[in-house]
Amino acid sequence: MKIVQLVGVSIALLSVSFLLAGGGGIPKREDVPKYLAQLKSASGTDRAKAAEMLGKRGGINVSDVEPAIEPLKKMLDVDKDARVRAAAARALGAIQADAEGTVPLLIKRLRAEEEQKDVKMAAVVALGQYGPEAKEALQPLRDYLKKFDAKKSKDGQTIQNAIMTISQKKKKKG
Repeated sequence: MKIVQLVGVSIALLSVSFLLAGGGGIPKREDVPKYLAQLKSASGTDRAKAAEMLGKRGGINVSDVEPAIEPLKKMLDVDKDARVRAAAARALGAIQADAEGTVPLLIKRLRAEEEQKDVKMAAVVALGQYGPEAKEALQPLRDYLKKFDAKKSKDGQTIQNAIMTISQKKKKKG
């Protein structure tokens, strides 16, 4: 039963992630250099779109977007544009690389009082995508959940789903 719940929660988190990211097609491996260059654009819209596309590609094959991970983490941490920070959070959640270096940045966005709700919710979904590797996010997620009616609010339900996914036991390999 728990496996069925985990699969359901994972599908829900991925669905929310794709909805927040705007759906659309998956970029090709050969498009990655274009999106890497676009991360440096002066336009927040262009940087956010590049992050979104790199996240989609990284969700298919992490090795294709390895060079984007550090720039995405920097964008999540310091970009002035909330749309870009949200897109970077979603991309990092889709890619799921470097949990040790990324999860603390996602928690920082979640805890930032001045942070916009869409950035916080992108961080929530990304943390859920990291699953048990994001155990240190459980208390900040529970604290954030207190701001919502968990039964009536979609955001509250999304936070609960992330908590449930993170709380699952890791599968043994082999």
